[in-house]
Amino acid sequence: MKSGNIEQFVHLSNFNDVKEFNNHIEQWMVDFKAQFTKGELIGLKRLIRYSCKYAGISNAKIQTLVSATHNKEIGISRSTFERMLRKAKQYGILTVHNTFCGSNQRHNVYVFNRYQSIKQVESQSSVNEVPQTIDVPNQETSQVKTNNILIDTYKDNVILDVPIRFQELVKSYYSAKQVLELWKCVTYSTQHYNDFNGQYVDYDPSLDKVELAITSFKQMIVNIKLGYTIKKSIFSYYYGIIQKKLDTQFKYWKLNLL
Repeated sequence: MKSGNIEQFVHLSNFNDVKEFNNHIEQWMVDFKAQFTKGELIGLKRLIRYSCKYAGISNAKIQTLVSATHNKEIGISRSTFERMLRKAKQYGILTVHNTFCGSNQRHNVYVFNRYQSIKQVESQSSVNEVPQTIDVPNQETSQVKTNNILIDTYKDNVILDVPIRFQELVKSYYSAKQVLELWKCVTYSTQHYNDFNGQYVDYDPSLDKVELAITSFKQMIVNIKLGYTIKKSIFSYYYGIIQKKLDTQFKYWKLNLL
């Protein structure tokens, strides 16, 4: 978006007035306050105060917000404030829009979202509703544009050998290259299992591979939004979710064979 005065972004507000905005913030805090550190809460409350002129939106500079927290002995660092922003985006509390003046990036526009309960977050069936929860590195986009091998692989913006349903869903969050790697996790997970005689057999054919991939991905996104820690890469985490689903399903399959 093009940078400008706060009045330029009034249409982004999700609330009728400040009272309604405060009510939704209180509901968000009931669910997620414990997920923020003391310093992060200081930053969040300061941003909320700067979002009251026009209910739920602010375009204050980060440095301005950080400096405003240094009242007597209370104050936070820029890194603490940025960590708070990442969490608020992850939980769906906040949407952050980047603004530009020409080719230069300017300060952000912060837009608070209307409250959604944890149950609502868990039941979301479309990833497109929460695209801001995960950031996609800019270098991935430039790599697709400049690497001839990647261009051939993702011809016409369609990733070869990856089901359309899966890639349309996952591309809302990740780059084409990452979509391909996530599908490889599905492929590797479903190659084979051991039967009772020690022979390798395919996983239960009654289980749709694409449906497995999609439900596992949605579970991963919900876990991330709820603050689950990913110790390794997202690919290892996703692979682990698929494995757990397959192990559970395979146990039932074996029982049915007895």
